[in-house]
Amino acid sequence: MARGRPWKILLHVLWGGAVLSSYERRRFNEIVSGLLSEDPGFGIRNDAPPKIVRPRPLAALLLWLSMPFMVAMGGWTGLLVAVAAGVYGAHLRFRGRPLPPGQARSR
Repeated sequence: MARGRPWKILLHVLWGGAVLSSYERRRFNEIVSGLLSEDPGFGIRNDAPPKIVRPRPLAALLLWLSMPFMVAMGGWTGLLVAVAAGVYGAHLRFRGRPLPPGQARSR
């Protein structure tokens, strides 16, 4: 792989290149089955449903209202920051909502 080039390693991991080999996968499964046999509560503690988070409409509204000021005061940089603020505002506004039937939530 790319020794001494952390950005190449990061790209490799981000694009799904860091998968386990068959030996590593088998070894991992042995470790997990050993944990489950020694401590049956391990599986119960770690299979808990994801934490429910509430939407934050006020924070989203404040971000969306600040976007025109960011563009006016920051030019191109302000535009990029405003786009990031808009996307994060949408995330805050709609997070924690139930998915439509038939769609699975990834963990």
